[in-house]
Amino acid sequence: MEGFGLPGLEAMLYGAPVVSSNTTCLPEILGDAAEYFDPYNVNDMANSIDRVLSDETLRKEMTKRGYDQVKKYSWRRMAEQTHAIYMKALRQSRDEVR
Repeated sequence: MEGFGLPGLEAMLYGAPVVSSNTTCLPEILGDAAEYFDPYNVNDMANSIDRVLSDETLRKEMTKRGYDQVKKYSWRRMAEQTHAIYMKALRQSRDEVR
């Protein structure tokens, strides 16, 4: 089981529409750029796949949204957010010591 959603983001980076289960962190990571299905319902999965395969306009919209979604996870942005978290923790620990 994928723990972060990296395969979906990688697919979006290369312009592929993503059909994903609606469980774990996937909706949070993939946002509105993916088509979701209930992983315990094979008909829901099949319908989601069919919807994406049969609707060219939807695929183009998903590709555009996918590129936008991937931008949220650049190395620079992740490094900046991680740095900010560490700095906040450091400030809090210093305040507790005083």
